[in-house]
Amino acid sequence: MLIADLIHSCSNEKVAEAALCCLGGRFAENVNVAAREKGMSPGAFVVSVIHDFSRQADTATRESLREKIVSDDQPLLEGLRTLLESAMRESLMPDEAALALAQLVRTSVACSGQHLY
Repeated sequence: MLIADLIHSCSNEKVAEAALCCLGGRFAENVNVAAREKGMSPGAFVVSVIHDFSRQADTATRESLREKIVSDDQPLLEGLRTLLESAMRESLMPDEAALALAQLVRTSVACSGQHLY
């Protein structure tokens, strides 16, 4: 349910931009720069990352993200931060972000001794 809520909430450009403002600070500034470099508004950039994750992330990746954020005080914002960090860390276009996140999450979960399946 958390992942579906994240996707639904941040699929609207204005809501996505407001969520980015809530994350604030240097992180939001970095997202703004990445968006400008791609010729997009920050809200449109966030929406594109979310939509690409929605289309490309498999069940295991979604579950790994859910497990990572479920105990956070603000799980939707933490999920958004995780997706955006992955997209920016890998310096990838938004449509490749889900694939990078899948590898990142699987690696971090495997290193912690947990199993995805």
